[in-house]
Amino acid sequence: METQIELQGAGCLVQKDSNAHYHAQKHFIGSSGLKLINKKSVYHFFNQPEQKTTPTLVFGSAYHTLVLEPEQFEQEYYCLNDAEKVAEIGGVNPRATKLYKEWKAEQEAMNSGKTCLSTDDYQKLMDMRDALLSNSNIRQLFSKGTAEVSHYVDFGRVHVKVRPDYLKPHAIIDLKTCEDASPEGFSRAAANYGYHLQAALYCDVLEYISEKERLFVFVAQEKEYPYAAAIYKPTEGFMAQGRYEYQLALDKYTDAMQTGQHKGYEMFAPAEANGVIELELPAYAYKEKQ
Repeated sequence: METQIELQGAGCLVQKDSNAHYHAQKHFIGSSGLKLINKKSVYHFFNQPEQKTTPTLVFGSAYHTLVLEPEQFEQEYYCLNDAEKVAEIGGVNPRATKLYKEWKAEQEAMNSGKTCLSTDDYQKLMDMRDALLSNSNIRQLFSKGTAEVSHYVDFGRVHVKVRPDYLKPHAIIDLKTCEDASPEGFSRAAANYGYHLQAALYCDVLEYISEKERLFVFVAQEKEYPYAAAIYKPTEGFMAQGRYEYQLALDKYTDAMQTGQHKGYEMFAPAEANGVIELELPAYAYKEKQ
């Protein structure tokens, strides 16, 4: 059942809640929803399927918890390290034995409510955390701040939500995993995944709430050994493009809320075309005539 939230004070509520609770607040729109509206359509936003839990999502959530809220990690996750038990049982297929299954059931009961991580994923998380925090500059960024605090705000008469990874008095720190943390590689990822929209929205919403400007900083870490990491400060152009894109999406969202019309791809058609979109080939498909 969806939990209703009442905005307090100057149309704003700031609270420490779970990631699941944050995403369940469907009457607030966040950066992910705005990206979806721009990339696809308003129709897609209002007709999103329930997000399924995948190994990738579990790993990403565990990574953020381990780095940002280490005191929570052991309360939310556990590793089923069965190497000793497998060696003790022996045989061709020890995991198929009654003894192993009983032992596994006991471990699951002892860790009821926690998410189980494989031995490989658990070790990789520890290695990534150690590599990340071995960088003194990054370690300093993740200090003297607060992690994963949700902000729900009436932002220009639109209910908007933001959840900074790590909030400091003068900075917003966003932790990203990626394939390539080099300047060229992470720049491509930022464009592909709409990180510029997120950065601009977070800065503007938090400034609206606190009347205080904050610097937005990305900490990007590669997901493969040696887990290299880098710190990035967006340029003015980066932020301006993000601001343009989130405002464009907010306009589409506001119009849909006011009219009740959840337009799909027909929004790309001229008003007088009755939903008919002209189809053009991409530039690369045209061959030069000989």
